[in-house]
Amino acid sequence: MPSNFIFELLCIDPDDISDQRGFIHAISYSNDVWNSRSPIITKDKNGNDFIKGESGLTVSVINVDTSKILTDLVDAAFVLRVESPMFEPLEPFRQRLLRHLSEKLRFAHLRVLQDDISSEIANQLYPKINAVENLLRRYLIKFFFQRVGMSWWDVTATPKMIEKVKARQRNRSNQFSYFINSDIEFADFDDLGLLIYKQSTGFNEPEKVLERLTSIETLEELMELKGNLEGNYTKYFKTFFRDKNFERLWKEMSKIRNKVAHQATFFHSELRKGIELSAELTSIIKEAESHIDEIVLSLKEKQAIHQAAAEVVREEQVEAEAAVQQAQEITTNRNSGMSGQQQQDEPTPAGVASNGEGATSDRGDHRVKLTGPKIIGKIKLEHKTNTYRDTAPPGYRVITAEEILEELHEALHLNFTTYVGLKWFVTQYLANKGYAIGTTYSLVNILIEQTQIELYDYESTEGYTIKAVRLPK
Repeated sequence: MPSNFIFELLCIDPDDISDQRGFIHAISYSNDVWNSRSPIITKDKNGNDFIKGESGLTVSVINVDTSKILTDLVDAAFVLRVESPMFEPLEPFRQRLLRHLSEKLRFAHLRVLQDDISSEIANQLYPKINAVENLLRRYLIKFFFQRVGMSWWDVTATPKMIEKVKARQRNRSNQFSYFINSDIEFADFDDLGLLIYKQSTGFNEPEKVLERLTSIETLEELMELKGNLEGNYTKYFKTFFRDKNFERLWKEMSKIRNKVAHQATFFHSELRKGIELSAELTSIIKEAESHIDEIVLSLKEKQAIHQAAAEVVREEQVEAEAAVQQAQEITTNRNSGMSGQQQQDEPTPAGVASNGEGATSDRGDHRVKLTGPKIIGKIKLEHKTNTYRDTAPPGYRVITAEEILEELHEALHLNFTTYVGLKWFVTQYLANKGYAIGTTYSLVNILIEQTQIELYDYESTEGYTIKAVRLPK
């Protein structure tokens, strides 16, 4: 905590204030700034006027030389410095002062140079936000490991999350990353909350239920919906998260967290709000964690969860395709900006392809041909291949049960392997064809439970056991 709290502003171009003395008096005369109490104007050791308010609060002003400004004509500018030995008087004083400077004295520009009050609030809030964030990470790891398995991140995270995390892992590698699975440690605060929201399986929101009801045509479909609404998984997330407004609380905390990260201006009301949110979210997460062992999922619930995850992936695919289309339009517009005459005046060098693909110029032409990114879901890949990338790009295609069985049949007949490892099949073989890893994993597990795929242990020549999959005989 600083010995004195400082609030310092750069105040530029007021209506009719030209010197330090006039500025000091214009501040001291305002009843609104001083809550109808009269401050004292006195002089410092250099003979400059400054204001002494209650509780040791002082206001001083320094003239800024504007004669050497290059691009603007500025008549007057000042550095206004407010100091207080205590947090409480200065916190509300800032807003009263800013309103007076803007509305009454009509400064053209006001910029914050130092704000110890906001820094103090952010310093008090950050440990609480960090504690809640780490608590939810702990919960997610425990819950999804116990309900999904070791590959839970690939199953539950969306392709967009996986893509962001992989980029951060490459750019922010540290010693811990060599020893632990660090995927969720690199996930955004907002994405941690999303991993909870999207577990609604599409049935916790009233509008989703109404949407399903309007499409129901048979008694069997109605009973299936009823079963999903009454399922343990749905009840669990409804009871411990949705009914307690977790999504709203987490998003409110996210707004405060983003302000802390960007060192924005804070007020005492936000400190109180942040403390309240921290307490509420901590209570919700801890209670949910204490009931993890109570959930037993039925096959229908697993299918409903899979369908909800598939909807999220499809939405991301639409967003990805829109982004690609926009990038391609920008590229097209740039290329069309060259005049036809300009293109005709530049002959194609000998030995260079005229279509521009892979072309290089012998004349030292450093222009770059921009190519729009390709949508992985639109690329037709061969079924059989002898090489695979170790890390597949995030895919957005949602695989069907029929496609999984067909792909497994193809993989089993590859000429370079005697078995198909489950992890390799999902995260490399299918992922390199653009299929989303999470929804593929969940559907494979459902097919295993339905005995359409057989899971077995394969003993490798190196002496360790591999989880492998095959079609039933």
